[in-house]
Amino acid sequence: MNVSVFAFVYVICAATSLYIRVLFMMGIGEREAGRSSCLDRFLVVMIVVSMVMPLLYILTPWVDIANYHLPDALAWLGVLLMALSVYLLWRSHADLGTNFALTPHIKGHQSLVRDGVYRRIRHPMYTSLWLYGLATPLLIQNLAVGFMFLIVFALFYLERVPHEERMMREKFGDEYHHYSLETGRCLPRIR
Repeated sequence: MNVSVFAFVYVICAATSLYIRVLFMMGIGEREAGRSSCLDRFLVVMIVVSMVMPLLYILTPWVDIANYHLPDALAWLGVLLMALSVYLLWRSHADLGTNFALTPHIKGHQSLVRDGVYRRIRHPMYTSLWLYGLATPLLIQNLAVGFMFLIVFALFYLERVPHEERMMREKFGDEYHHYSLETGRCLPRIR
C-alpha cells in the first residue's frame, strides 16, 4: 500500500470536496438539467473516475511502476494547494447559492452573481478545480494516477467554459460584458 500522510491528505480533501458538492446540490433542490454534449458528459464521468483513481494507487500495487518521489517541500505545497482548493470550492458554492447548476444552463430566476469570490473571479469553482489538479500530482506521486485529474479537467475546462461564457453573454448582455472586463476568468484581473 502507498499510504503516506500526503495520500491521506488527498483522500480527506477529495471526500470533503465531494461532501461540499453534494451538500450544495441538495440545497438547490430538484432542477431541470441543462443540455450538455456527449463529450461534456463523458468528461464529467472521467473527472469522477480521476478523483477515485488515487484509491487504486493507495490500496493496490498495480500502478507502482509509475511512482516517482518528490521532495517533501513540494508535497507540502500540494497540501497547501489542496486546502486552498477545498476552501475555494466551498466559498464559491456558498456565494453562488441557488444560482448553482451542475450543467450549463440559465433559468429565469437565476441572477448574475458578483459578490464574494465572484467579485474578482468569474469562475472560482473552476479555479478550485485547477488548484486541485495542480495539487494532486504533488500528493499522489504516480505518473499514471497523479496527473489524470489535471489532464481530464483541462479538457473539460476547454470544452465547457466557452459555452458557459457564451450563455452568460446571451442571458445578461452588457451586464456580463462589463463584469467580464472587471474580472478574470480564473484569477483576479490585474488592474
